[in-house]
Amino acid sequence: MHQAFVQEIFSSIQGEGPWIGERHIFVRFMGCDIHCRYCDTSVANQHDPHDAKPNCCSVQTSSDPIRCEQVHNPVSSSDLIKFCSRLIIPGPSRPTISLTGGEPLLQHDFLREWLPIVKGTFRIYLETNGIHAAAMENIRGLVDVVSMDFKLPSATGLRPFWEEHKHFLSAAKGKPMYIKAVVTGDTMQDDIILSARIIAEFDRTLLLVIQPAGGMLAPISTMLTTFQESALRLIPNVRVIPQVHSILHVP
Repeated sequence: MHQAFVQEIFSSIQGEGPWIGERHIFVRFMGCDIHCRYCDTSVANQHDPHDAKPNCCSVQTSSDPIRCEQVHNPVSSSDLIKFCSRLIIPGPSRPTISLTGGEPLLQHDFLREWLPIVKGTFRIYLETNGIHAAAMENIRGLVDVVSMDFKLPSATGLRPFWEEHKHFLSAAKGKPMYIKAVVTGDTMQDDIILSARIIAEFDRTLLLVIQPAGGMLAPISTMLTTFQESALRLIPNVRVIPQVHSILHVP
């Protein structure tokens, strides 16, 4: 059985996208193969999860977010099940595990073995940078919701990933999914228009969420309405949604 390199495990409010406000159990995987300049989880975003530092994973032990323990990486499948299960809130709702990072799909071999064990108990919500199509195909039947990023080059400061995003959309076809595009003060309108065109060519009913970056990189409000209007000329479902967990000061 594979083991996973995990930064932290905790219960909190989903702060992004159309499932905003739901209670999720977050499993933040270490490792990312890109580094966006607006990244807010740089501690988890080592280039190689096997080189991840620190060597400990922070695990919330109860509904009290202050109560945590430190466990050593990598984390075994059985321990990860235990850590997630004790954060379930008793009652009728089906708990959701949010696979986040870093980039969870870099550890898709682990997910391929682990998710079938937990899928019956938990709804599985995948947050991904949307460039690992082969890994998505490998676990497509094991996730329930896909939150896919479009990495806009004018916002990330990186090269374009348009072709990777197109391949990923095909790999995730058939799953409930939405597209998230983080925008900054440097974001170009052409990137928004191209994003909307790609969505329109694939499935024009998909939701595009325009998410403003925070802090010094935040766009001005008029940019957000302009971006939304540009996208709405091509696809019918475009929303501007900020990171609510940052506003509420919750993890």
